[in-house]
Amino acid sequence: MTHPESVRPVTVTRDRNGFWTHPHYFAPASDEATQTEFGDWMRQHNLICATRWMENDAPPQVIADWEKGKQNISDWLPSAPEGEGWFIGSIHDTEDGPVCVWLREVK
Repeated sequence: MTHPESVRPVTVTRDRNGFWTHPHYFAPASDEATQTEFGDWMRQHNLICATRWMENDAPPQVIADWEKGKQNISDWLPSAPEGEGWFIGSIHDTEDGPVCVWLREVK
């Protein structure tokens, strides 16, 4: 069995609206991807994750602009979880609003 490619920190270059996804981040096989599939991907890559939701982490003006329909979250700089070794896996929109998924290798 071949081992999946390692997921390591890379330079984050956000798009014009402030979104970005790591080139080796979990890519679901279908739109019906489950938490189980994401968990399997995390285990295969020896990673743990933490999330930061924009609504709880961004400056009030960024949140207000988003709620008014402005699709640019570039001014949100997601705060890292406590501890060493965290890197961004993805900054993307969800049904519940923008989220940053932080990843870290399991020690």
